[in-house]
Amino acid sequence: MPAGWPLLTLLCCTAAFGQFSGRFYFEKNRFAVGEPVFLYFEVTNTGTEPQDIIRANPYTPCAGYDIKLSSDPSLASSCAILPRPGSCASSSMPLERGAKHTERVLLNYERKSIDPGYHAVEAVRRLEHGPRGTELFRLPESVFEVHNHLHFFVDPNIKFASKGFQVWVDQVRPADELLVWVIQDRFADVEKSGEASRVLASMAPLSLEDTLLGFATTGELGGYLPLAMARLNTPRSMAVLAEIFRSEARGSIEHEEAAHFLSSSGDPQWFPLLLESAQKQPDGFDIPEAAQSGGDLAIPFLIDFIHSNTQLTRQVAINALGDTGSRAAVPILLELLGGSDADASERAIYGLQELTHRTLKGIVDSPQSQYPIWREWWSRQGAYAQIYKPTDCGEWLPLK
Repeated sequence: MPAGWPLLTLLCCTAAFGQFSGRFYFEKNRFAVGEPVFLYFEVTNTGTEPQDIIRANPYTPCAGYDIKLSSDPSLASSCAILPRPGSCASSSMPLERGAKHTERVLLNYERKSIDPGYHAVEAVRRLEHGPRGTELFRLPESVFEVHNHLHFFVDPNIKFASKGFQVWVDQVRPADELLVWVIQDRFADVEKSGEASRVLASMAPLSLEDTLLGFATTGELGGYLPLAMARLNTPRSMAVLAEIFRSEARGSIEHEEAAHFLSSSGDPQWFPLLLESAQKQPDGFDIPEAAQSGGDLAIPFLIDFIHSNTQLTRQVAINALGDTGSRAAVPILLELLGGSDADASERAIYGLQELTHRTLKGIVDSPQSQYPIWREWWSRQGAYAQIYKPTDCGEWLPLK
């Protein structure tokens, strides 16, 4: 470890600009394996007048956060965590002269795991603000930006004890109690319970399997339940995820998340369930998930969908060929690319790119104009070109 590294990590990184000063920081720089890692952001009104600042969920684009770990896939990778630098008028809160406001972001939420070792962090926050009483849509006229570099270490010799999660277990509350809190304007308690659910769902330690499954029965994890079951990833939790898929309305967030987690699990036992749902109604739902789960087995069904009388089903099925991770899907997409249907050709390009991670540089006249290039490339390299599943990470390469 470089000399002075902990001091830099904890005490550096303060930005000041006119009305505000701000900083990112960690409360500590060493974490155990399996421990939640929180990054804090603090803003101080150092000006002479009170201000209104944008307040939004830190995990949405509206919050203006962009946080990168050195261990994250690069932006050139298909598994990249995309930047969320934008912000929007979600809601605002007052910040009096000299007052501070602190938020924290759970770095484990967007990442399935944070491996042991040193991690560099590049953190950006763009915070919209304006004089007290400014209408929300006018706040973007002033933006305060903080850009910091920090570090933390996950110690491979220390494992986070399951009893350390008890504080979050105790804070989780059932939906009916949260509703009462909303009526009573106890939004701080609602946020605390929501953050506890997010932590437990993101970390989903195996030692808390019974507790998390109990929450699945009582509904105490709310919208975080699908994530919790997927991250837990045990036979019992995946069975709960399948039941969420069966019971929730098609098109609902819960149904879509359950479908996504089942299909990306790599377990082929969920293919019949996903396919059955995709075949029920010609609305396009669950076709991509069935394609991803079935792989080669999904190809005949996707061809049937492509010949459907429903335009939406045809369109989704063509796109879904790219989700199969199947080499057999490429010739089908090439045929669609060279056809007369411009919409099918454009969707075929998407599928070919997803399967091969190859793209054409520059501007092309039409999707069909790419057909000779793709056909020639496939004739040369198709026998040994790598074919990617949606869960496979890899950089996008130029088509040559």
